Amino acid sequence: MRHLKARHGRHAALIATSLALVAALAPSIALAGGGATVVGGIQHEYGSCGENSDGYLMTGSLDGCWWVDTFEVKPMPAAGTMLAHGTEHFTGWLGTLYGTFYTTYSYTARFDGAVELHGRCHHPILGGSGDFAGVRGELSFTDVVDEEPFSYPYWGNIQLDRGTPVILSSAASSARLASTRVASAATAPC
Repeated sequence: MRHLKARHGRHAALIATSLALVAALAPSIALAGGGATVVGGIQHEYGSCGENSDGYLMTGSLDGCWWVDTFEVKPMPAAGTMLAHGTEHFTGWLGTLYGTFYTTYSYTARFDGAVELHGRCHHPILGGSGDFAGVRGELSFTDVVDEEPFSYPYWGNIQLDRGTPVILSSAASSARLASTRVASAATAPC
């Protein structure tokens, strides 16, 4: 009986250790190709990235700079709801992969006069270049406008046309972030 209890104890410890190892590695490694890489992080305020401080710094799964290329606003009704469409692009890193991808977007926001109360946008990914050639997926953003500086949490999925593992390494992201200049202007993205 004692031998059976010891054996079950070792078995339980092995399972617990295995589960802890999987939980620790899960955020660091995601497979692309046949499946999608789930991404998430923060888009920082306007002016936090780019040679001319005209982009948005991206941290988290995406590490680089995001730019608004076109911004077409639909007429705003008296209720204060804004609707806009356009195109944007991201240049930077997804784990160990580097390139540029392009999106369209739909942006909606609610305003009280000139003050944004809340906003969100949806970004289907159209394609890309570099390591993002053949990319597809979608990203969603929410505007956090009640704190300074403004920020825009994002989440979504990115699928690549190959079976190459995407290594999402916080150490690599931290090193690249240390070399990125951050400014302090605030303008709604999308």
